[in-house]
Amino acid sequence: MRKVLIAAAILVVGWFALKDWAYTALQGKSDATPEAPDYYFEEVWLSRPTTPTSGGWEVPWGIDLFLIAPPVSTPMPKGAIAADNNVLKDEYEALIEDLGLADQDLVIYAPSYRSPSPASSNSERDHEIKFAQDDIAAAMKRYLSTDNRLRGLVILATPDTEPMLYAALQQLPKSQEFRERFGGVLMPSRKDESRWNDFIGTCSPAFEACARATTLVETTESLSWLTPNLPRKKLSYAGDPGLGDEIATRMQELSNWLDLNAEKPAEPFDTWAADEVVDVAPIRRPNGDEDISGERGD
Repeated sequence: MRKVLIAAAILVVGWFALKDWAYTALQGKSDATPEAPDYYFEEVWLSRPTTPTSGGWEVPWGIDLFLIAPPVSTPMPKGAIAADNNVLKDEYEALIEDLGLADQDLVIYAPSYRSPSPASSNSERDHEIKFAQDDIAAAMKRYLSTDNRLRGLVILATPDTEPMLYAALQQLPKSQEFRERFGGVLMPSRKDESRWNDFIGTCSPAFEACARATTLVETTESLSWLTPNLPRKKLSYAGDPGLGDEIATRMQELSNWLDLNAEKPAEPFDTWAADEVVDVAPIRRPNGDEDISGERGD
């Protein structure tokens, strides 16, 4: 009996000592570096409107939510995960449900990116996170230059996305006109708002603080310590039942303030010029021919 107990104890100790190492080794490793995503294409956006949004020159003033999704936590091989991998989309859809955003009528821009693998070591992850930073910076540049349309902007940072948030914030214009339209950053729970306020800089006068902590937290399975785990455990996300409403309220408050206080921008020429029909009077040539090209003849 004693030998049986000793053998059982050895097995238990061995299990806890080796289970995570063995599980990580079984995931394998991808040596290929994924290509940087081109944010012109839909497949590298987790969420993006499929039709043009109302511009800031319209009433009510439209507001966009730029959502930085968490890195992948589903078991995957070591190495950066390509931005068009379906696992990123699956985890994003679960996140939206967990946050209560699926039931909200919001305009959301959520770029995918080359995610660090949950199987990677800390040093490997530090290297892989640089890909994610580059991608989020590129996505924000694309959004601001092509998709923003002078609308208001609120950023939602989810857990474990601080490096990507830094990259996104560095792309924001410093102009007063933009900062009036910027509704700041909604942070995960337990973040130091004062530190982030200093980094974010100014935002819309509609808010006392540009960084606001929400109730958003990451959670692991209650018995995960019994099962094999990667260096980064499988995560889910949760917040108070009113978290989705809290996010929507922030966006609505920004819209209301802009409509009441900000100067409406003029509609850019290129948004309507293509729809205008311009009648050009024909030019009479001496020989009786008509030239309707708008160019003078010799």
